[in-house]
Amino acid sequence: MRNKIFGGIGILWGGALLFRWLTSGTSDVGSSAYQSGQSAAVIFGALMLVAGLYYFFRKPN
Repeated sequence: MRNKIFGGIGILWGGALLFRWLTSGTSDVGSSAYQSGQSAAVIFGALMLVAGLYYFFRKPN
């Protein structure tokens, strides 16, 4: 049951990060550190979404 709860949180949080990235406009202003942080957040969000989907829909033993 705990894995389903954490999986649901991962789906929501990772999905929100990816949704924010997809709906926001790209800005050419800003430092390279800001762009690197934004890219890292997208990768982290995608990993959380995939892991959340795996744990949420995994069959119990």
